[in-house]
Amino acid sequence: MSTSKTGATDTGSRRGIGMFIFGLMFLGPALGILLFGPLDTFRLHLVTSGWTQVPATLQRIDIEYHHGDTTTYSLEGSYSYRVNGQEYLSQRISYYESPDNIGDWYTTTENKILRASASQGLTAWVNPDNPSESYLVRDIRWEKIGFMMIFVLVFGGAGVGIMFFGRYSARQSGEAQGVVYSGQNLMHWVLGFMSMIFLLISLPAVLDLPSEFSAGNHAIVFVLIFPLVGAGLAMAAYKSRKNWLFYGRTPLYLNPAPGQVQGQVGGTLHINKTGLGDQWNVRLKCLRQTRSTGKNSSTRETLLWQSSTLPEVTESNGETRLAFVFNPDPELPQSYRKGRKAVIWRVEVEGPTEPVTFQRQFVLPVVEGTGGSTLNISAAHQSKVSRSQVAAAEASLSKNLDMTLSGDDFVIRSAAGRHLSFFLVFMFAGIAFAGAGVFMLNQAASEGIGLYFMGGVFFLVGLPLALSGLFGLGRSLESRCVDGKIETVRHWMGRALWRRATEFKSAQQLELKAAGSSTTGNSTKEYFHILIRDGQRKVRIAEMVEGREVAELLMEKLRASLVSQELI
Repeated sequence: MSTSKTGATDTGSRRGIGMFIFGLMFLGPALGILLFGPLDTFRLHLVTSGWTQVPATLQRIDIEYHHGDTTTYSLEGSYSYRVNGQEYLSQRISYYESPDNIGDWYTTTENKILRASASQGLTAWVNPDNPSESYLVRDIRWEKIGFMMIFVLVFGGAGVGIMFFGRYSARQSGEAQGVVYSGQNLMHWVLGFMSMIFLLISLPAVLDLPSEFSAGNHAIVFVLIFPLVGAGLAMAAYKSRKNWLFYGRTPLYLNPAPGQVQGQVGGTLHINKTGLGDQWNVRLKCLRQTRSTGKNSSTRETLLWQSSTLPEVTESNGETRLAFVFNPDPELPQSYRKGRKAVIWRVEVEGPTEPVTFQRQFVLPVVEGTGGSTLNISAAHQSKVSRSQVAAAEASLSKNLDMTLSGDDFVIRSAAGRHLSFFLVFMFAGIAFAGAGVFMLNQAASEGIGLYFMGGVFFLVGLPLALSGLFGLGRSLESRCVDGKIETVRHWMGRALWRRATEFKSAQQLELKAAGSSTTGNSTKEYFHILIRDGQRKVRIAEMVEGREVAELLMEKLRASLVSQELI
């Protein structure tokens, strides 16, 4: 299966144009605020610097209140002045005509004008070339300028960042087919921008903190959470940039390009540095993404399949190269994105932790096809990988299960309490939902009938979750096979609950069933059950086996234990 370079380039170009337009939607308003806000204020201040001050008589000055989502203020009034024997009346008080609620400028300025009027010292700034133009106050409100610049920097920075990312993506699409780059190349920019948002948005409140605290508003100290988060993001941005500068761009050259679902997925990672050792791990994941829309939009990932391997490490011409090849499950879907749903294939590479931790992620194009890789992975390395994977699976299997194999017979004990965090999450989530449901049901009598429905839904969702988590914490399973007869006993907290009996006649009766997964950071643990199919009935003989490789090793051991003509 081939990929058209021209088609890919056109797609990248269209994506770049779309990102450019999307970025303009942020940059345009930011430039508008900058142009008609701070820059226009500075222009007026520069223009009026040559105007003449003349005595003025105050007619009226008031602070007008404007009520909406928040209360804002404006300074309204009128004054008269005389130039060359002619009297003029003006209502222009200052540069600022749009209402706002930033600081105490309106109260301070009103009092200053009233004091000047009472002492006969009120003056107006008048255009000598056009005396009908004047201002009563010629102040620059630095607090408002700073507040507006926060929006300019946040929205403008977002717009420029989106446009830059679109241009970067389009350039990457047109550079070379079969080469992908890690998203970490831009991560420090993303983290830095998020840090800037937290710091700038909280700046006005932080500046007001001393006066607000002294006025008795002690809760104002909680705004310090925002600059602390911003500082944390800034530190993360620094570490990310340090990592990127140390290892460089790290291009991944795909082989085959694109990856083939029914064939192989592989490539060679180039790192512009040597002497990095051989402690590397490469993980390939197939994930289903679902993006929600609305006020609290988010992206949820569901693991469909994953596999790990040790890459073959070579050094030449001042760079380290990591070569790897995977044989994915041929039933998996190819890469696609349609609306809010997508399937992505991601390669995660982990390496040395000193002096700088190496972690990279790459999203690969994978299509249906049977093409294989032409990478020349040495037989010695393949043998090493196989031995390492078997040893790791053996160690994990002995840790997961208490198992005894003797000829055709076996005993497998799936003990209780092996995966505490997995079941505790279910139990506490269920308790939280059920508790919220009970609270809403108690409030429904006074708050309204709608809470009966919501409370009932929360309770009915939470109770099964809590019970399943509690049951999972205490459950255990013992499977015993003697002369082809299998008996399984389910225990909870050491008490036998029920028994099942079946016959193990053929290796084809064995089935591997996914039991769930848990994710911590970039690491995802898969859990599997081993089943025996007897006609229409399926009997579980081992449960919550951690890792696909471990579960498949157990399947192989069970197959090998079966003395039958149907052994495969």
